[in-house]
Amino acid sequence: MFASAGQVAPALAMYRMAATDAEAAGDFARAMAIHARIARLDPDPAVRGRIAQLQERAGQRTASAQTWDGVAKDELRLGRVPHALAAARAALTAEPSAARRLLVADLAQHAGQLELCVEQLQALAIDELAAGRAGRAQSVCGRALRLAPEHAPTLRVAVDACLRGRDPHRALGCIRVLLRIDRNDRFAIEAMAETFALIGKKDRAAETLRLLAVRLADESPHSRDDARALLRRAIAWRPGDASLQQLVDELDAREAASAPTPAAESTRVLDIGDLVQLPPPRRPAQPMPRRPPPLRRTDAYATPR
Repeated sequence: MFASAGQVAPALAMYRMAATDAEAAGDFARAMAIHARIARLDPDPAVRGRIAQLQERAGQRTASAQTWDGVAKDELRLGRVPHALAAARAALTAEPSAARRLLVADLAQHAGQLELCVEQLQALAIDELAAGRAGRAQSVCGRALRLAPEHAPTLRVAVDACLRGRDPHRALGCIRVLLRIDRNDRFAIEAMAETFALIGKKDRAAETLRLLAVRLADESPHSRDDARALLRRAIAWRPGDASLQQLVDELDAREAASAPTPAAESTRVLDIGDLVQLPPPRRPAQPMPRRPPPLRRTDAYATPR
């Protein structure tokens, strides 16, 4: 009635009150219908954002993501970049996709949130790599690394993408940065070995893994399995190398020497008496013997006649 009379403010107040009551009652369909009426009277994109929230609460994730997409576009059209970024992130949460992740990265960069931008680009590169698009992953990593040249997670994805794309020179560039950040970065050292093998220097690849295996074997007994696995990879690149096989044998011997020796009684079946000191078993009660009749009193030491 108020809306038809052109009285927008009281109509919105009544609609919002009715929507609040419907939400409290869990009637999301009615609440969304009321918010749709509000959106026709109030052009603010935040009104449709409330519809998107209700759609997600009702389990309509695809519809929610699409509504958030529209809200993000309208917010951007109004020049409200932070609001557009919030809507784009909500759409990405509701239903992730490459396009939504890229939009979040673009808006984050525009808003000066470089850390968020780089994180989204790294995640997008991982998705591209999982889909088999190594070249696309390299391109996305390149954009992220121009913003944060020493972002180690992105550098690792870039190395993987370069190796899959058979681009050893770019891979080595990223590996050098990783080793400059941490000279003991195991991922970077193994990737360096893979890069050497890719360019045909399998001897250097095997030597790199040998050095890493020796270091791992000296770190802790728990690392010896990893060290043996590295040595077997090195042997595959340099078959017939007696020194590599000797290292494997030494690791096996050290493993056997450190294995605990079972105690002499380790196979004995334990009795509960070994754990708890039990009292001696009680004999079953015996019936009391009948009391004999009292003896006739006699004189001391007297003998019957």
